[in-house]
Formats: sequence, structure tokens, C-alpha cells
Amino acid sequence: MGVSRMAVQRRESVTTADVARAAMVSKATAARVLSGRGSASEEARERVLRAAETLGYVPNELAKAMSIGVTNTIGVVIPDIANPFFASVVRGISDRLRSKGIEIIISNTDNDPQVEARALRLLAAKRVDGLVLAPVIPGPSKVAADLSDKGLPMVLLDRRTEGLEAIPLVSLDHAATARLATRHLLTLGHERIAILTEVPELALHQPNPSGGIHRPAALRLWGHVSALRDAGIDLDPGLVLGADYDQQSAAQAVRSGLPRTGATALFCTDSVLTSGAYRGIAALGIRLPDQLSFIGFDDQDWTTMVTPAVTVMAQPPKKLGDAAADVLLRRVEEPEVPVEDTIFQGELLVRGSTRPLGAKSPRAGVRGSSQPTELVEESS
Repeated sequence: MGVSRMAVQRRESVTTADVARAAMVSKATAARVLSGRGSASEEARERVLRAAETLGYVPNELAKAMSIGVTNTIGVVIPDIANPFFASVVRGISDRLRSKGIEIIISNTDNDPQVEARALRLLAAKRVDGLVLAPVIPGPSKVAADLSDKGLPMVLLDRRTEGLEAIPLVSLDHAATARLATRHLLTLGHERIAILTEVPELALHQPNPSGGIHRPAALRLWGHVSALRDAGIDLDPGLVLGADYDQQSAAQAVRSGLPRTGATALFCTDSVLTSGAYRGIAALGIRLPDQLSFIGFDDQDWTTMVTPAVTVMAQPPKKLGDAAADVLLRRVEEPEVPVEDTIFQGELLVRGSTRPLGAKSPRAGVRGSSQPTELVEESS
């Protein structure tokens, strides 16, 4: 004797929400178990499957997506997909989520708050299950805070801006990483260390990361300043070179500013400035490391293809991507459970562009000319 139509209708009327309630899990967790996609603990999985069998649940994929909003998609919003750092992190996020049956939708904001606002609204309208956001600096849209307040799971990547203090962050320890770079130069004997930054106006203002704001450029600049102070050296404002966030501006800042500094070393605070600064150094005809020690930021491919290879402060993009994905999934599965920030340390990769500045070593010095400087022997 066949199953009656009424029995079939009763089974079809059982929703994912009913199963979740019976299994005492969230709707999102029940949906992932029933679809066979995404992650859930073994205990939760067993409870969901047992509840589904007891209730006679019959899956309806379209109804599931429409009724509970689980789409197995995550939005990733970043300021510059052309930046190798962000490209590598996004690859890490994608690989991690895809292994759990989840795909990502990427939006590039070009660091424009209006573009960011449109992207966030669009992704929310597409009912993504959560968002990874590297917010626009210095003035992000307020849409992210609004969406988070309405319950959309979210994790911040690389930086935190005003209004987003309640959202967990996955990031490098920017200040400590910059401090490590400057200490390396100090141990080599350099004291006149120039720094190329997007925020030269903040050189004398200590950031307050404990207040929740986490701006990479400001924290890296302060890490440099604090390393100098620890060594008993006051910051010379003339050694702080400013550039916009593009290679051409960075190259011009080095060409026009570095010859006036008398610097024996230069530290660049991000990958874009590093690439531009290297071009500026080449245009000046300065020989690395004989006339200038040089530390860049991020382990870009080109930094090992030039001679000498460039000493850099390396971030761990895969670890950052994995962590961002994992933190967001925890937020999706257990939105009521607080999540702390996840902070990684940078790594100093010493290569050929830095050298000791010893008492009798050839001494670097940019002496007020755009031409390569002569090596100067120190008197004993």
C-alpha cells in the first residue's frame, strides 16, 4: 500500500527550522547538515539527522534558500584586488571555504566608501551567509555596521575602523612587525632611518589600538617610532617621507625627498610603496646596500628576482585567509558566542638589500644630490 498524499504533504511541510528546533541547533547549522555542504560538529550532525528522520523531513532546496537564507555563499569585500597581499589572502579564504562546500563572491571597492556601501548592500540582498570585509580607510561607509547590527555575521580583515569595534578582526600585528624591521636596521648600526608612509602627518601621534581602531599605516609608523625611542633616538621629522597609495607617488617621494635626508636606510610600510620606492631608488642611481639599506613590506615575487634581493617584512597571507574563513564560519554557526580578535606576527626575511654600517665599513649616505653617492670611509 502506497504512502498517502496527505502523508507526503505532511512531510513536505516540515521545514529546516522545524528540524533545527527539534535538534536544538541554529537554522544555519541544520541547513548545512541537511544539504551535505559546509561544516558542523559530529554531535550536531547526528542530532540534526535524527530529528530529520523523526519528523519525516523532505528537502526542498529552493524553499530552504528562500525560507532561512542559507545560500552557502560568503561575500568578500576588499579595497584593492591588485594588491598582491589581498589577492593572496582572498585565495586563502576561497580555498578554505570551498573545502567546506561554500563559494565566495568578491567585490573590489578601490578604497571608495560609496562603492563599498553599494557592494555591501548588494551582497546582503543576495543573502550571503556572511561577510569578510577589509573596510575603506579612513572613512568607510556605515552600511557594514548597520548590517552587523541586524545580525549578518561578519569578520574584519587587516584593519578596523570607527563604528566597527564590535566585529572580530583577523590581522597582522602591524606595530610589532614594523618595530621588528626598524630594530633590524638599528642592530646593523643605522640611526638615520627614513620611512616611507601614507600617513606622515601621524608621525608624532601615538595610535590607540586598545580603543578598537586598527589602521595599518598608522600602526606601522608608530611601530617604527617606538623602536627608535627604545633605542634612545628621537624621530627626525625630516626622515618621514609621505606618499599616496600608488607606485608613482612613492617613486616620486623617494626621488624628491630621499636625497635631502642624509639617510643610511629606508623602510617602506606596505607593498605598493615598496614597489614604487624601489623604482625611485633605481632612478637616483643609489646602489643597494652599499649606499642605502632598504627594507620593504610583503614578500612579493619581484623582491627575490632583483639583485640584490630585497629584505622584507612578510605577512602570512594563507594563515590570515584561513583564519578569516574559520572565524566567519564560527560567527555563522554560533552568532551568540563572542569571538576574540586573531592577530598574527610578521616575519623578517633578511636578504641582500640590508648591510651592517660598521666603524670601518663603506658608509651609505644620501648627501643632497640625486646622483649616486660616493662611499665614505669613516676615520678611526
